[in-house]
Amino acid sequence: MAKRDLTVDWQQYYKDHLVTIEEAAKHIQPGDVIYMGQATQIPYAFLDYLYEHKEEYHDVTFWYNVMNYPANMIFDHDTKEHFRLLNIFNLPIDRMAIDEHTIEVLGAGYDTYANCMWEYGVNTSATQVCPPDANGWCNVGCYGVTTNSTTNTDPRIVKKFGFIDATGVYMAPGPLEDNYIHITEFDYIIENNTEMMALPIPEPTELDVKVASFIMPYIKDGDKVQIGFGGLGEEILRNLKDLPGSFEVFSEVLCDSMMPLVESGKITRIRASSPGACTEECFKWLATTKHDVRVLPRTLCIEPLGAMEQENLVAINATFMVDLLGQACSEAQGLKPYTGMGGSLAYIYGSARAKGGRSFLCLRSTYVDKNGETKSNVVPWLPEGSIVSMLKNYVMFVVSEWGIADIFLKSYPDRIKALIKIAHPDFRPWLKEKILTTPLIEEWDFRNYDMYDNTPPAPRQPNTATPYRAYDFPSTK
Repeated sequence: MAKRDLTVDWQQYYKDHLVTIEEAAKHIQPGDVIYMGQATQIPYAFLDYLYEHKEEYHDVTFWYNVMNYPANMIFDHDTKEHFRLLNIFNLPIDRMAIDEHTIEVLGAGYDTYANCMWEYGVNTSATQVCPPDANGWCNVGCYGVTTNSTTNTDPRIVKKFGFIDATGVYMAPGPLEDNYIHITEFDYIIENNTEMMALPIPEPTELDVKVASFIMPYIKDGDKVQIGFGGLGEEILRNLKDLPGSFEVFSEVLCDSMMPLVESGKITRIRASSPGACTEECFKWLATTKHDVRVLPRTLCIEPLGAMEQENLVAINATFMVDLLGQACSEAQGLKPYTGMGGSLAYIYGSARAKGGRSFLCLRSTYVDKNGETKSNVVPWLPEGSIVSMLKNYVMFVVSEWGIADIFLKSYPDRIKALIKIAHPDFRPWLKEKILTTPLIEEWDFRNYDMYDNTPPAPRQPNTATPYRAYDFPSTK
């Protein structure tokens, strides 16, 4: 296993350890569990070479977080005879692989990212990094910062493949311990330039516009905003420019639409754990901007304890379905995996504990099933087999295109009555009829209740409780 050595001639070390992809592949052994990072960190050319020679391999596992390029092996079911692919979050390419049953979806979120790696015995890393600087330090890129300090430095990774990419990985300025790996830490060095890969920026839908309109009155000057990648997040950012005051971003993702808001002074500070499929323009901006913008390790940005410490944190996340108690299915449609747990627990739980924190869980009120029938995404109780992502106790505001419900710390009857009002109007009588068959509520609780009154709830009184701190037990000596 290579270890960092700043006393050697790093340029000579580079030459001595430089190999081709074909030569590197010879060092993959049965039992290896290979961490590949995420998105542009993943060495897709290496995966394709291994796939082309799959008959030479067995019992090799890859652990990763989202692909943004279609590696050949994920479309061939026979891959499973040789390779195991474990993924912690899904985007379009990963969803296609789920349909092919070639990848396995990990039952973990970003707050337990590294724990999940060690659970599966990761012992190897293979990631794309920037070329070394004058002192032999390789920037791990904007996608690499989120995990570099908790993966590459861990002694459980005993074999490291460094794929040097001068064209497809953009550097993220920051401290050595978080943003860099020294060239002497790689056992094998492979030159593998790639093209910049980015997903198109999503345009907000009419539903996104409506949902955002219910959230914006609850965002105030000085708030720290957290959004996900998608049309709703884009609409929230578009609306920020029209609100009085200025804001910060404390979020899992950073995206292109934040650039003009930073340049205009509307956003004064960004702390994010990863780009959200940014364009090349945004990556170049991140590498050169003088504004207070930083990509941070996951342990600082996607952890409940880190989120708890952020005053006035406004967390905005999406879900597929909620029941009338507030239990939410956010990562799967029924039993079909779609995205992943991601960082939603960290932000929803963290904002509930943060001083002045607020969270909004957003959904479309209806969907059309495979038979063309319209169904409600607000249900009396979750269907059998639903994958529950968020427990009811931590959900604060639930938002649909029909309104906003405040259910945090509320009784069962109060939750039920509030959530019925944000369901599609056609389904509200059905929801009431169904929930009355349970012991959760009775007809008497609906006295003086108008299920079609969509008056928004009053803003919550800010949580002024002291942020969580570990208790320091006094000495007994």
